[in-house]
Amino acid sequence: MADPRIEALLRALPRGQRMWLRAAGKSLWPLVLDGDQVHVERSDEPALRRGDIALVVSPSGPLVAHLVDSTNPLVTVSSVGVVDPPAREVLGRVVAVRRGAMVLSMPRGAHLVLRQVPRLSRALKELPGLRRLVHRLRDR
Repeated sequence: MADPRIEALLRALPRGQRMWLRAAGKSLWPLVLDGDQVHVERSDEPALRRGDIALVVSPSGPLVAHLVDSTNPLVTVSSVGVVDPPAREVLGRVVAVRRGAMVLSMPRGAHLVLRQVPRLSRALKELPGLRRLVHRLRDR
């Protein structure tokens, strides 16, 4: 999602409007896979809740969709709990993920479950051999 045209389109989108974007990367596996489409609702930082998937402009420039770990201050993390550097700007919130014909909605109540993903991922990585298995599944 590093295309500057996409970022410009998002910035021009009125708050509350939505658009589909193609995801790239593995940092939200298994929630979002490389090549999935994410439905992003244009919003700003005060609209986010812990457990949401925020679309932010990272300090290095590209757009990143990661889990909101806390909101005051805003802290985003990968699905395994790796903390991101502070975002330069929030552009939106992921409200759905499309994988092929399947669309998974991310209702506001989903944040109660999603915010547990990094904690669960860290706990599972401690089990012998599981880390290797998870990497094998993720990298297929």
